[in-house]
Amino acid sequence: MTEREMDTAIDRAVRDLMDVDTDPAFRARVTARLQRPVRRAWMPRLAVGALATAGMVAALFWLRTPPRETRTDGTAATAERATAPQTPPVVDPIRKATVPAPMARPATLPLRAPEPSIPRGTVVAAVAEMPFTSIAPLTAIEPISVDPIVNTPIAPPEIVVPPLPPIAEVEISPLEPRTARD
Repeated sequence: MTEREMDTAIDRAVRDLMDVDTDPAFRARVTARLQRPVRRAWMPRLAVGALATAGMVAALFWLRTPPRETRTDGTAATAERATAPQTPPVVDPIRKATVPAPMARPATLPLRAPEPSIPRGTVVAAVAEMPFTSIAPLTAIEPISVDPIVNTPIAPPEIVVPPLPPIAEVEISPLEPRTARD
């Protein structure tokens, strides 16, 4: 049987199996389902929209800058600076150094200074003054030194192969006809 004949036989068998009339109620249900308008799922879309709106509102509250504090008397606020005391510590012959008296701080904290406008493209750097302390700075740490690794040559022992014993007489028999050689 050729392939074409097999295809024809399969087609006939399938048509015979499918040649059945359906129940009129089944036809009516299928027709009604095809003619029914498609329901739109509006609830999930509404929920996604509400979540997106709530996320945007939360992001706006989180990312907004706090309002700037201003003084009511009209003067500009100044920032407090940490400065070293002007007088050096007193050196006592018995003790090494005495700790200077702490600086008096203002009773009220000043308000934030208005931020200066910086032109675009300007490189800006900030330097903080080091507060004065009576602790001496640390001395330099001696670097760790490691002895260099020494390569030791690996020399395997010499391989010695003992000589083979002499071969005894070898007997060779001729092959049969030419066909036995293949």
